[in-house]
This record gives sequence, C-alpha cells and structure tokens, in this order.
Amino acid sequence: MSRLLAVLPVALALVLAAPAAADEPAAAAEAPAPRPQWGRGPLEVRDPFILSLSRLSPWARSPAVAPHLGGEVGVRGVWTNSYAFADNRYVLDAEVRQLWAYARVGGWDRVELGLHLPYEWRGGGVMDGFIEGFHDAFGLPDMDRDRRPRDRFLVRGVERDGSVFSLDHPGYGFSDLIVEPRVLLHRGDDLLPAASLTVRLRLPTGRRKFQLSDGVDASLALDLSKRLGALPLVAYATLAYTYHAHAHVGGLTLARHRFMAALGLEWEITPVVSFVVHAWLETPNVRGLYSDPPPPGVGRADLSFGNYVSYVAVGFKAEPVPGLIVDLGILENILDPETTADFGVLASVAYRF
Repeated sequence: MSRLLAVLPVALALVLAAPAAADEPAAAAEAPAPRPQWGRGPLEVRDPFILSLSRLSPWARSPAVAPHLGGEVGVRGVWTNSYAFADNRYVLDAEVRQLWAYARVGGWDRVELGLHLPYEWRGGGVMDGFIEGFHDAFGLPDMDRDRRPRDRFLVRGVERDGSVFSLDHPGYGFSDLIVEPRVLLHRGDDLLPAASLTVRLRLPTGRRKFQLSDGVDASLALDLSKRLGALPLVAYATLAYTYHAHAHVGGLTLARHRFMAALGLEWEITPVVSFVVHAWLETPNVRGLYSDPPPPGVGRADLSFGNYVSYVAVGFKAEPVPGLIVDLGILENILDPETTADFGVLASVAYRF
C-alpha cells in the first residue's frame, strides 16, 4: 500500500510538468474553440450493495475537469435495496439511503481536486413490496423474496469455511471521506478521445457503528470520452484498479485487489437535456461467501457470472439554466442478483461555476 501511495503523487507530478498546451498548436488560440469531446457525463454512482459500503468503490465519470479557479458543488442522492438469500448460508436484507455532498475545484488549467462526504441511513426500509411488484411485472426472478419478512434489516450468515459474519449496523451517520485529485491528460481531438487520470483515497473518518474498514483505500481510474462524428452522441469508458487496506470487515473475507470497467453513451436530445446510460463490471468483492455452482443441499437460484459485480445506470441529465445540472435515474443489476444491490433510484443537483 505504501508503495502505491508513493507512486501516485509522482505520476501526477510528471503529468503536470508537461506544458499545458502541448497538445494544441499555437495557431489554435486564434481559431474558434473546438467542441469538447465530452458532454454532461454519465450518472455518477458507485456500488451501493450493503457488503460494498465498508470500503472504497470507484465510479464512472466524464474526463472533464473544473477550469482554473472554477468548480462544482452538489448533492447526490441514492436509494437502494439489497437482498440475497441462501438456505442455511446467509441472508442479506437491507435498504440504504445515501446523500453525498461534494465539491470540486480547479487548481491549474488541467488539474482538479474533489472531496466527497456521504451521509447514510441503513435499515429495513420500505421498498420490498414495490420491488416484488416490479419483478412480477417484468418477469424477473425475485430470489424467494416472498419467503422472507418484508422491510427488515438482517445481514448475517456463514462463509464456506464455516466462519460466521454479521454486520449489525443499522442507523444513520457520516461514512468515510473520499479525496479525489484528477488531471486531464488529453482534451481529445478528431482522432483521439479525451482522457483523465483520477486518484481516489478513502479516509477512515466515518462512524464505527457502520463497521467501516480501517486504513486508507486507494483507486486509480482512467476516464475516456469521444464524440461520435457529427452525431449528438458521446461515448464514455472507464478503467479502474482499487487497492483495499483490509480484506476482513465484520467477519467477511473480501478481495484486496479489484478491477472495474465501464462503457456508456450520452444522447444530447436538446441543448439542455441528455439521455445517459452506462454499464459497469467489477471483479468480485466477497471471496468466501458465494460459490458457483452452489454446494450440494443448498437451495440457491444462482444467476451469477463468476460472482462479478455488474450494474446498469440509466436516466436523464438536464441543464435548465447555465451551470445548474439536475440528474434523475435508476440503477439495476444485470448479471448476479446476489452480489449487487437489487434496485435503486438516483437524483442529484449540482452547480458549476
């Protein structure tokens, strides 16, 4: 971990040492500014699964950075339900509501510093009945939801090696502070996409009642975007690696090294409204809880693909007045209903200056 943290500042310093205008010809100052290779960006949401909240999770972003002495402030709301059940093994039944406050400030022409502070509520919630109806309407598997009490909080079970885990942390409070320096590597052009390098550090500042991981988690992400010719479409991609300080939280055995990849698309319907969608895939978070296929005698309807974490986020981003950005969307798992939050709604309001 110490080696990783030592390398990251050096990488940023090397990028900053390059001339800010190295990728622009001198004559460009007299020409009209080219249209940026990004739009308003994908919906920014990390994995809200109840077993993922104790550590750092990366998320997809546009490569855009705040301008010099400019910035962005906002709040982001996420309301999700997690549910997984296996006979004589585990029950993961919880609802999470998050309200993220964040601020981003541009320090140099291509450098930005961001801070994210989540406030969370965890409990039984009220979404179970709605989700059962949603699954019935669209013919989706309900993972035996009708066999379990509605709207309760219960997160406990037995791992494959026989060890017992229990996350008894309902309630509310601040989670861990996330620090996010990033640098714009390339603004993009007719041939190459725009690219930004982001470092995220999770600092253990949250309430211990939530059984959060100690130590500092670190993540390194590459965000890309490219306009598709003259079409009102922008493609996005993200690749990320995350190192976790601890591999055991609340009795669970977790993966220490994880990777994430995301692909997205933005359709600029009008100058003030965009439709956005992106999907992402992360390597497994929990090491010993799940098994493919399930062990003999365990009644488990497993739709997994190697226990990978997978989601799709879809919604709209609007800018009713210059600088004011409003997001509305939903979040749904796509491969494994046991390793992800089952369903979520997203909303955010931000102001860019």
